[in-house]
Amino acid sequence: MDELLLVEEVVAEIIPGEFIYTRIRFKLEDGRYFYLYNIPFDIAIALKKMNGEEIEDDRERLMDILMSMPDVLEILGRHLKRVIINDIDYKTGAYSAIAEFSDGNMYVRRKMVPSHAVFLAKLVNKPIYVRSELVDQQEEFRGYRTLEDEYDTRYERYDEQSDEFAEDEYEIDDFI
Repeated sequence: MDELLLVEEVVAEIIPGEFIYTRIRFKLEDGRYFYLYNIPFDIAIALKKMNGEEIEDDRERLMDILMSMPDVLEILGRHLKRVIINDIDYKTGAYSAIAEFSDGNMYVRRKMVPSHAVFLAKLVNKPIYVRSELVDQQEEFRGYRTLEDEYDTRYERYDEQSDEFAEDEYEIDDFI
């Protein structure tokens, strides 16, 4: 099996533009980044709340209810062992994850939507891994690098003809 890279940081982003889109940015143990794009809006909101961000919306979501149930969290935390983002469907571009559960007697691997599996892992502080081959493929496919800072996201695209990186700048505001 491929090498698994431990996720050191999970950041949900809501990025404005002509259309609002969401993504999760994973900082990996080797210093690279991996992205899940077009994640469910509610997952993005829940992950932002878990990271301590203020959300200007007083409506609760299913994720808020789960986060407020200590008995459920204790049981989930006892059984969930880790999450691995491990596959991609090349026809659809959709990633998959495996959530590994065990009660000591039985071991179960459940194929999940990765953003949902990541939410569960973050909810009970379990490790998240990404298959290194997926990171390599994503970097090759993107053909550009992303530079992050507190205020904005800059996308650098490599222009083969000029042998330079072109930079586009976007302000990030929360649209909720």
